[in-house]
Formats: sequence, C-alpha cells, structure tokens
Amino acid sequence: MAQDDVREKAQIKHFGLSDFSETNRGNQYWPDAKTVFSSSDREVTVELKTKPEFVFSKKSLKSKNDVSTARGFGPKKVKEWKKKTDIFIFSEYSGAKWNGNFNEHYALTPDALDPWIQEKVVKPFNEGRKKYFGFSEAKAKILPLLKGQIGEEDLERLFYTIEVGTSLNDPKIPWKYIKEHGQKINNRQDLENYWRSNGKSATDGN
Repeated sequence: MAQDDVREKAQIKHFGLSDFSETNRGNQYWPDAKTVFSSSDREVTVELKTKPEFVFSKKSLKSKNDVSTARGFGPKKVKEWKKKTDIFIFSEYSGAKWNGNFNEHYALTPDALDPWIQEKVVKPFNEGRKKYFGFSEAKAKILPLLKGQIGEEDLERLFYTIEVGTSLNDPKIPWKYIKEHGQKINNRQDLENYWRSNGKSATDGN
C-alpha cells in the first residue's frame, strides 16, 4: 500500500471515519472519507491531507511548512472541492518519514480555505503569473485575434489546452494559514464539535 494511503487510513481510524468508496474512484474527484455525526442530519464528507514535520534538505532536516493540494488545480477543481467536501482535515506527522505518529490535526471548512484558494489558485489561473498567460487574460487578448481565423472546434481545443496549462501544479497551502484559519482537533468529538459550529446542514443546500 502506498504511503499516502497508509497515512489516510490512519487518519480515518483516528477520527472514526469510513472510506468514501471501497472501489476505484476513476478520473472524477471524490473526497477521501465520510461519516455521520450525532449532531448532523446527513452524511458529512471529509478530505484528508498530511505533511511531515520535517523534510530532508542537503543531508539535513528542515521544517516542512506547507501541505500539498492537487495536480491541475484550477477553478474546476475548486468547484468540485466546494461541492463535494464538507470538512478538510490537515494532519502533521512526526519526523520526516511516516512512523505512525501524528503531532497535530486541524479542521477547516471549504469556506475557511476559500481566501487562500481565491488568492493563490483562482487569481493566478485567470490573471497569469510570471511568464504564463492566465486563462481570462488569454481569452481577452488572444480570442479576438483568432475569431473567424480558425474554426470553433479548433478554438475550443485551443482554449482547453490553455485551461490545462494555466491550472496550477500542486500549489502548497502554508501550515501557518491552516493553523490561523482552522481549528485544532484531537479526536472525533473535537471534529464533531467543529462541524456543529461551522458546518452546513442539508437545508443550506450544501
């Protein structure tokens, strides 16, 4: 079993969750886990993320200060996260290699993550970054020049290519942001308390 899966299973066990699906999820995004709290009127979905306390750098150890997100991260992935995930759990494990021990855990809702997502994912996707065009920028500057020059099918293919190219490759969320905007949790009861205070019920349309 891959290390990512081993850590995910450990988080699921620690917080008394269930696997979201026992089968292959395919190409579509689905959260990692699910649960039903005594205070909830519906199933709650959970995305799980981990990071080591340290990483190796030039034969020495240094603190690991951020967490991976996803490949090809753009507005479509953002929309999927918000639509399908109720809670994110970010866990730090001790040392540089997984040894079965967690140091601390933080829970965040999609709303708590949204300021970072808008600034670090959606904005550069649309407006560009350094040497890269942004998707909205490309549409504004390039599309008028191509209208009538190539067919609609080729235009669609071109802008799909630009969309893929402007999506970010695994932007990292600072651990500092997670600690400042999330809530530290130690166990399932803490997680349920967080959901009770910050989660959305079925009547909210989430």
